[in-house]
Amino acid sequence: MADLEKHAARIAELVQHFEAGDDGVKEKVFELLENIDHLHRTCVWRLFELVTELGGKGLIDRVTADPAVKTLFVLYDLIPTEPLRPVVSDAPVTTPYTGGFVPLGLSRLGRQKTEWQVAFASADLPAGSLQAVEIDGIPVLLSSLAEGVFAYRNACGGSALPLHLGTLAGGEIHCPWHGCRYDAKTGKQIGGSGIDLRPFPVSVQEGTIRVAVRAAD
Repeated sequence: MADLEKHAARIAELVQHFEAGDDGVKEKVFELLENIDHLHRTCVWRLFELVTELGGKGLIDRVTADPAVKTLFVLYDLIPTEPLRPVVSDAPVTTPYTGGFVPLGLSRLGRQKTEWQVAFASADLPAGSLQAVEIDGIPVLLSSLAEGVFAYRNACGGSALPLHLGTLAGGEIHCPWHGCRYDAKTGKQIGGSGIDLRPFPVSVQEGTIRVAVRAAD
């Protein structure tokens, strides 16, 4: 595992090096990483499906006893963690781990109607935690701080690489891919000129977190 961590750290260093270089080179590097990620994700998902078909959960448990295999499956969201379950759900839709979401009621936010599409219990998202969910096919990152809960598109600015495998510390979200840092309350990149995180409206009332990814017509 130490060897894996060494290579992961070196990848982050190289990405930072390219980020500081020519914009054209930076764009090509990110495009390369995204295509590699897509290729790896497709192949690893298929491998996971085959292992499941051959031996079910028992075989999955056996192969993921190996730290390297477990790291790979966690990286691609194939091993469930404790999911953040929606408070209200009466129709099956897709999330990365379990269950599904349905639209909740409409509420006004300024002059614009906001469709609160999903709700979670605040107690399930303690301060200092990051959680990935999917709402209407959009990957969403929930960041819980003592000051409140904040939601962003789950992608490091300008890429398709998810942030939920990173860390939340000192009010900052740390990207596990590029070493980028973002203000967890604003989504603004810290110490860089890259793209900021895309925020989504969040409402926290009476122990319930509501999230919207689009405005109602």
